Amino acid sequence: MVLSHMNGCSDQALLAMLAERGSVEMASLASEFETHPMTITQRCYELQSDGHVRQIAGGVYAITDDGRAYLETLED
Repeated sequence: MVLSHMNGCSDQALLAMLAERGSVEMASLASEFETHPMTITQRCYELQSDGHVRQIAGGVYAITDDGRAYLETLED
């Protein structure tokens, strides 16, 4: 998978934040990355399709074990 950048919200940055904070609400992620909530929703949807995050509740996401392993490959 290619590392994706959308308005400063890379896979690495998004996964790192979820790894650090646990579950995070989409609006908080959008605020943190200074991007539109739809951008975060799109990234989380794609990461969820790849098994790297999971949606816990409406708009609340958490990193998965696969996501943590993927994040380690991005940090190298």
